[in-house]
Amino acid sequence: MLKILWNFIIIFLILLIFDTSSGISAYKKHFEITARKIEIFHKPEIVIAKGDVVICDKKFLIWAQEVRYEIETEYFTLKNFKIFDFQKNSITEGDKGFLDLRNEEIWADEVFIYLKKEQIRIKAFNFHKNALNEYFAKKAIITTCEMDYENEKKFPPWSLEVDNFVLTPEGISSGEATKFRIKNVLIGYIPKTAYVPKVSLPITVPRKTGFLTPKLAQGSRLGIGVQIPFFWAITDQIDFTIAPIYFSKRGLLIDIENQFKFKEDFKGFIKVRCLKDIKKKGYGIEEEPEKNKWWVVGKIDYGVKPNLDIHLDLDVVSERGFLEEFDVGEGGYTTTRYSFLERFNRDIENKAQEYRTSKFWIQYCKNSLYGRLESTYLDYHGELDEDTILQPYLKLKLNFLPINLFTTFLTDGSFKYLYTYREKGYYGHKINTKIGIAYPFKFGVFFNSAQFKYNFDFYNLRKEENFEDTNINRNFFEFLFNSYTILSKYYDFLTFLNRNLRFLHVFKPYITYFYRSKPSETDIPQFDYEDLISDKLHTLEYGLWQYFSLPYHRNFLIIRAYQQYDFTKAQRSATATRPEEKPFSDLYLQIMLNYSPYISARYDTTYNFYGLGFKKHSLNLSLKEIFLDYINLIYQEDSAWNTRQLTVDLRSTILNKILTEFYISRNLIRDETTEMRLQGAYLHECYTVSLGFSVTPKDTKFFFLFELKGLGGYGIER
Repeated sequence: MLKILWNFIIIFLILLIFDTSSGISAYKKHFEITARKIEIFHKPEIVIAKGDVVICDKKFLIWAQEVRYEIETEYFTLKNFKIFDFQKNSITEGDKGFLDLRNEEIWADEVFIYLKKEQIRIKAFNFHKNALNEYFAKKAIITTCEMDYENEKKFPPWSLEVDNFVLTPEGISSGEATKFRIKNVLIGYIPKTAYVPKVSLPITVPRKTGFLTPKLAQGSRLGIGVQIPFFWAITDQIDFTIAPIYFSKRGLLIDIENQFKFKEDFKGFIKVRCLKDIKKKGYGIEEEPEKNKWWVVGKIDYGVKPNLDIHLDLDVVSERGFLEEFDVGEGGYTTTRYSFLERFNRDIENKAQEYRTSKFWIQYCKNSLYGRLESTYLDYHGELDEDTILQPYLKLKLNFLPINLFTTFLTDGSFKYLYTYREKGYYGHKINTKIGIAYPFKFGVFFNSAQFKYNFDFYNLRKEENFEDTNINRNFFEFLFNSYTILSKYYDFLTFLNRNLRFLHVFKPYITYFYRSKPSETDIPQFDYEDLISDKLHTLEYGLWQYFSLPYHRNFLIIRAYQQYDFTKAQRSATATRPEEKPFSDLYLQIMLNYSPYISARYDTTYNFYGLGFKKHSLNLSLKEIFLDYINLIYQEDSAWNTRQLTVDLRSTILNKILTEFYISRNLIRDETTEMRLQGAYLHECYTVSLGFSVTPKDTKFFFLFELKGLGGYGIER
């Protein structure tokens, strides 16, 4: 009964506050207020609430021990308060403060602010928040770590102390003097001077202008290197990262990174790395003259329209060894490769490859038409003469996708124009056209399709070299027949938990017949891989797919076995002695297991019936959250190429605090370690400390990294 009476009194007082005065302005905000004790005064109209005061609105919630509210001015005086801002996703708390509800302004001598989205904690003195949601403080302590704001002697693991602090809604913070502390130890101090009038603090995501966490690297051929990246946010769409790193044995290496994003479908990422190599004695090779080395790599995507897009891939280097030897720092090959895969889902050439590929292309598609205009440049660094490398400068390709013809036949075609050039050797133009027709049909339980394609090539050579004619024509045709059927059955069996487990087993036997006529002309230039076709092909492939599916896991196991029979090789097999010239190909077996997210495995092998036996073995096994956090094992063996390689990658987290990784790749033929890497990281909630080393036959590198979560957006979230 007492509780009902108490609620009635609270409701009556709320109605009295908002409805008894005819002088309340039209802009007044309506909210609910509850407290243990509420007093109302008139002339002026003031409400005083004490004891667990709660003021609730759609945009905010205020909790305080005591509140004084002036109804006419909507001015609050708060004691021991917390303000939960639902729109800004922030919490502000303090001992005593003032709130202007009309303009959403706050004043306080000392407050603690928690920005949830950015995971930033701020302890501010002489604090003011204005109507534009800008934060000002005479002094502020900033961190992304847990902070005991009531105990001034207890410091967080790291913090920034800033004078005349400003934080805007765009996340730009600045101060006139900055102190950087590890616990209570002062590590760095930037005073206000004529040369540094204001320091920007990159503490929010995305990164803002300022210095990022330094990196330390060491290599037996490089010496000791220290890198201090500087991030420069020119606008919200364009930024640069400038990261010089000085190696004691090789000199100053400079990394420059630019990224821009004008809209969702127009973005770019470009990296430049340059070094004036001053090879010094002391690491196993003689001192050499200074040499300029560089690498420029980048990607740009621009979606002009939903069916029209433009792309650029840029990758040129002064010498191939530069990427392998200097794979450290912000602009190292490994870091750069991961960045491109993450942003563009496109890879770059392997660092040990003899050429780098730069490419520009435009794609267009509409209805059944697909068009692509492309230009490619190969930056070659092999043993051949660079002037003899054939450069595919221009390629135009038009594909007419299959369309219905007379409701039963499907027709398709393509047109390709290619222009290639080089300084030494033949070059010129090539035109390729293909016309095809397909007829899908069903016969009983068998699904079938028959396809016929006609190919015509025209070559125009600027330099004949060893060819008899300047203009060369070539044609051939292809015929393909496919047939398969699907058989399936459900199996039930009793598990050890006394539950029935049902799985589906699907058989898919198939047969493929392929015939390609011998080209009319075999003495032709080689502009692309299709020009290597010189003989007829007459094969029959037969195989079996098997799929195993559980009720909640489709195709968790797939097995494929297939083999080819070559009719052309069968005609000369009586005199052929090499196994490769026999009619029956190797028997191929593939086993794929995918029980996501725990197990993923693929095994490939080939068996030769003409005395070689098993020729290849390839195993790729990945385990997650089984024994360790991550286990990846790759084994490759090829007797024809005399290779046998084993790669193991292990990762584990201990007590959710220590991350360890061990990676080793060994050449089992030479009994040599291709690469070994060991690293460990301590994962704190607001910083990460990493230590590790890598060893290759040519070099040994050590690295140390200390990252602060939130500082420059450079922290790693695990």
